[in-house]
Amino acid sequence: MTDKRKDHKGRPLKVGESQRKDLSYQYRYTDLLGKRHSIYSWRLLASDRTPAGKKDGKSLREKESEIQLMLSQGMTGLGMEFTLNDMFEYYIANKKYKGRNLSPNTISNYKMMYDNNVKDTVFGNMKISDIKKANVTNFYEQLQENGKSYGTISFFHKLLSSVFNMALDNNMISTNPTKRALDVVQGEHKKKEALTKKQQDEFLSYLYKNDRDMYRKVAFLIGTMCRVSEFAGLTWNDIDMKNKIITVDHQLQYKKFDGDKLKYHITPTKNTHTRKIPMTDDVYNVLCELRKYHFILKKDYCVDGKEDFVFFNKSGSLINITSFNNELKQAVKKYNEKSKNKIGNISAHILRHTGCTRDAEDGMDIKVLQYIMGHSSTQITNDVYNHVNEERAMSEVVNIAERRRNRA
Repeated sequence: MTDKRKDHKGRPLKVGESQRKDLSYQYRYTDLLGKRHSIYSWRLLASDRTPAGKKDGKSLREKESEIQLMLSQGMTGLGMEFTLNDMFEYYIANKKYKGRNLSPNTISNYKMMYDNNVKDTVFGNMKISDIKKANVTNFYEQLQENGKSYGTISFFHKLLSSVFNMALDNNMISTNPTKRALDVVQGEHKKKEALTKKQQDEFLSYLYKNDRDMYRKVAFLIGTMCRVSEFAGLTWNDIDMKNKIITVDHQLQYKKFDGDKLKYHITPTKNTHTRKIPMTDDVYNVLCELRKYHFILKKDYCVDGKEDFVFFNKSGSLINITSFNNELKQAVKKYNEKSKNKIGNISAHILRHTGCTRDAEDGMDIKVLQYIMGHSSTQITNDVYNHVNEERAMSEVVNIAERRRNRA
């Protein structure tokens, strides 16, 4: 058996300990992020004397005891070492919601936004124990000066608040520096307005006559209220024409995952829910038309085992949110050139809003609407998507008055 390492006085050294050529002592350890650290001392034991002319301090073993105590308590005390970048990485790796880790798609979005705006800044490299509210508000103000929207700054506020809350829960910091830090930023969230019934009808009528490909896409998105990534990932295996049911259990994402290059991926749906969406007559007719020309339009794409996709962009490639929104923008521009009732810039998300609002107007049960939308709660469906405008308010008042007359 090999003899244990010893110091120059013949004393055995523990695992991680060593004595350097200048006779100082070193201890190496790995923190909870997997990062290697080294600490030093001129004394091994508390009873040792500090060499003449050398700076006094705690002995190596005393420092080791403190480190082991901190590690045994999770992250307690490690805030003195953690930068904001370190804490963000720890948050991404350990954050759980209802017992589940963050989804790969959420992690990818968070990392992209963080890396592009925080990672290489002075703010990102500050120790979290040193960060004050003033540092956070300064970061928000810099974002605004760089042209970032209020919504983007709000995103960072929520993310950083969660990151610092995790540090607070583990006794790494005494207060959360993001508290009320957003108050310094001027602005408000832009409301995403659904198309009115008249706008929807006129736009679809124009597309039906002038751009049949875009008509099919817009009518499908309004009729199913799918997210654009779910719509892009649909294959004919997900379509049951006989029973008029669409199965939504995955989505097609075009992004980087785990440092990989930008490419298409199949991922679970948001909230990992599988939905069975009944077809409206408009959606059924769109799919019948697509099926009729399927063998002409078919493209040989295969992504993570999924093939036989239903929808493609105008160049014949797979759809992603950027390509679709660009096509939609061009369609709206051409429509506005010929229509008296112009509409503003809309996105795939607005079409989802529009479909939800139409169904709410027609009295669909909120729980059914939540299920079709794929929301985790009815509050999200009601607060975010169920828009009330003047037209809808007038219609509802008329309907209530009619029901009262019928009861009289």
